[in-house]
Amino acid sequence: MNNLLKNDEKLEDLQLDGLQIIQSKKFYRFTSDAVILANFVSVGSKDFLMDLGTGSGIIAILTAYKNKPKKVFGIELQEELADMARRSVQFNKLENLIEIINCDIKELQSAKIRQELNISEADVVVCNPPYKKAGTSALNNTENKSIARHEVALNMDELLKVVKVLLKYGGRFYVVYDSNRTAELISKLKTNNLEPKKIFFTQPSPDNDATLVFVEAVKGGKEGVKVLPVLITNDKDGKYLEKIKNLKF
Repeated sequence: MNNLLKNDEKLEDLQLDGLQIIQSKKFYRFTSDAVILANFVSVGSKDFLMDLGTGSGIIAILTAYKNKPKKVFGIELQEELADMARRSVQFNKLENLIEIINCDIKELQSAKIRQELNISEADVVVCNPPYKKAGTSALNNTENKSIARHEVALNMDELLKVVKVLLKYGGRFYVVYDSNRTAELISKLKTNNLEPKKIFFTQPSPDNDATLVFVEAVKGGKEGVKVLPVLITNDKDGKYLEKIKNLKF
């Protein structure tokens, strides 16, 4: 295992059958929203799934291990993060299910690029995108983290153009976003023929406002959305609840 870890990296236990993931202080570390989103995703054994902006590979690894889809592609812009994700996939012996690709998500609009990467229409696309507007809050102290949190390299309009191209008709898209931007998200989904079908909010405690919104949308789906109960993510001491690891929707 030593040859898979770099000096500034460590393994973090995902507390699921021995799964571990490589993390580094220099990069944005995954949080509970990625774990919740991975559990929200519905994917079958014959499905082809794409994780856009895979980062450390957390969503790709969890969905691949739990659901055993036909194939998972993790797309990551930052070369060092893509390399780290590949090594996590290797450590967990999931190379037969997951392929990590280092490229700009926006490039996937090109049929030529998709052909070169051997990417066909996806049954499921999932994304935990940067959801802070550029210029509305202080950027993180490194470019790596700013790209992960702020709409510096990718905004929602650009993302949805790609999702619309990647998804097959009737395919499902899963996304998490800032709850304050829910109306904006829903409007843009519908503009891109991605019909919201399930939605729920998370909040840290019963006394707090919602912070995040999770949406399942279907390409070409009929109108009609199911609003699921609010998910409380923290216990009374402010720690993430254990139930998040094994959520079922």
